[in-house]
Amino acid sequence: MKPIFLILFLTAFLFASNAQSPKQDDKYLVFFLTKCRQHEFDPLTFFHPNAIERRLREGLPLADESDWPVCEHHSAAILSTGAQIKMLSRWFNAAVVWADMQQLNAIKKLPFVASVEKLEKQSGEIAEVGAIADEEEQELLANQVERMGSDVLETEGLNGKGIRVAIFDVGFSGADSNPAFDHLRASNRIVKTRDFVKNRDDVYQGGSHGTSVWSCIGGKVDGKWSGLAWDAEFLLARTELASREPFSEEENWVAAAEWADQHGADIINSSLGYTNKRYFPEQMNGKKSFITRGANMAARKGMLVVNAAGNEGSGSWRIISAPADADSVLAVGGLVPCCNYRIDFSSFGPTADKRMKPNVCAQGRVYCAAENGNSSADGTSFASPLMAGFAACMWQKHRELKCMELFREIEQAGHLYPYFDYAHGFGLPHPTRFKQEKSKALFYTLEKDSTGQEIQVQLIDSIANSETPDILYYAFVRPDGVLESYYAINVTENIPLRIDAAMIGNNRLRIHYRGQTEEIYLNQ
Repeated sequence: MKPIFLILFLTAFLFASNAQSPKQDDKYLVFFLTKCRQHEFDPLTFFHPNAIERRLREGLPLADESDWPVCEHHSAAILSTGAQIKMLSRWFNAAVVWADMQQLNAIKKLPFVASVEKLEKQSGEIAEVGAIADEEEQELLANQVERMGSDVLETEGLNGKGIRVAIFDVGFSGADSNPAFDHLRASNRIVKTRDFVKNRDDVYQGGSHGTSVWSCIGGKVDGKWSGLAWDAEFLLARTELASREPFSEEENWVAAAEWADQHGADIINSSLGYTNKRYFPEQMNGKKSFITRGANMAARKGMLVVNAAGNEGSGSWRIISAPADADSVLAVGGLVPCCNYRIDFSSFGPTADKRMKPNVCAQGRVYCAAENGNSSADGTSFASPLMAGFAACMWQKHRELKCMELFREIEQAGHLYPYFDYAHGFGLPHPTRFKQEKSKALFYTLEKDSTGQEIQVQLIDSIANSETPDILYYAFVRPDGVLESYYAINVTENIPLRIDAAMIGNNRLRIHYRGQTEEIYLNQ
C-alpha cells in the first residue's frame, strides 16, 4: 500500500485532536460535493484479493469514486474551523464532526460542503431478549440447525468453506477462550478483528452478545455444530456502545462495513437494531437512517447483509428496526422452536413504504456459546446468524451467484414461497428448495353459500389428514399488492375455512398449505 493511502485510511478512525469534545448533541454528518481525483489509488493494493474477486464476480469495477478516500483538503478545512472529526466515510464522501454553532456555520460556508445533517442524541439497542432457562437445551441445539437442512448440507459437504463472514456486534467477551471456537482458532480462520468503539484490534470485551451470535454461524457447542458455516472465515467487529455517545453505533457500523469490504467479506451479519429510542415508525422506510444507507451501500459492493428483524413484536413499537428496513438487507424474523410460527417477540413488517419485511425466518430461540460456557437465549439476534450460515453454505455451492441473486434464491427457498406475510416473510429456507422448481397441486375446493355471504375453503381430505397439526396460512391482498390482513392457524381436522364475504371486498384471497400457494379471486 502506498504511504499516502495508509495515512488516509487510518485517519478515518482517529479523533482529530486531543481537545475536549463538544457536547454529544453538537454532532453532525457533513457531506461533501466532490472528491479529489485519486490518480494513484490502486485497488489491487488497497483491497484484499477476496474483495477484488467479489467485484469481478459482481461485474463491478475494481474501484469507483465511492472507494476513494475523502479528500485531505476537505478534512483539513473542517479541522481549521476548530471542529473535530469523529470519522470519515469514503462510501458517502462524508465526515462525522463535533462542532458548536460558530464552527458549524463556518463548515456550512465551505464551498465543497453539500449538506449537513444533525445527529440526534437518543440511544439504540441490541436486538436481543436475553438468556432463558431451558431443560431441553440439546434438543434446542439440534433443532436450530436440523430444520435448516444440516443433514443435507453435511451430505453435500457444505459448511461455508471459502466464504468470509463479517460479524458486527457489541463485543465478543469470552470468545477468545471458549471451546466453541477452538476449531476456528486452530485453522486460523479468524482473519481480522477490529474494535471501532475504542479504535483497537481487541474485540474480546464489551459484551458476550457477539460471542453467542458467532456461535450460531460457526460454533461447536457441547460437541455439536451450533451453526451451519463452521468452516467459514471470519472478520469480527465491535461496533456497539450502548452506555454513552450513542449515535456512534451507526457511524461505527458504516466504518466497519467499509473495513469489511476492504478485507474481502462476502457476508455481513448484523444482529443490531435501532427503533423508537432514535426514530419514528414512519422513518423505517429504507432511506432515513445512516446505518440503513450504509447497509444498502454494502450490498451495492456485493456483500450480502443479513440483519435481525428486531424484538419489538410484542411491544409498543412492533415493527422492524433499522437497518433491517433497507431494501437490500435480508431481514430475518424469529420462529418458535417447535414449528413454523412466528415467535412472540419477533418484529412485524412491512416497512413504512409498504415493502415486505421480514424477508425470511429462522429459529428465534437457540442454544449457543456465552461468555463463560454455553446458554440458551431468545432473540432474532440469533435467527439472523443461523440464516447467515445458511447463506454461506448456499454461496459455497453456487459461487456463480451475485449477491442479490443469492438474496432472491434464499427468499424463494422459504417454506412459504411464493406466499408471504408480514410476520414470516417467505418463511424458513431449506437447501432442498434452493434453486428448485416449485411444484403446484390443487389442495382446496371453493364454495359460496346460497346467500353469497360466506365463502368456504375446503381442504382436500388426503392433504388435511395428518398425525401432527399443519399450519394453514392465508392473507387478504389489496389490489396494490399490500396485505390487508393475514392469519396462520393450526389444521387438526378437515373442517372448512369459513370467511365472511363482506370482509373480502376487492381483495384477493391468498392461501398457503403444505408447500402449495393459491391465489383466489373471490369476486370473479
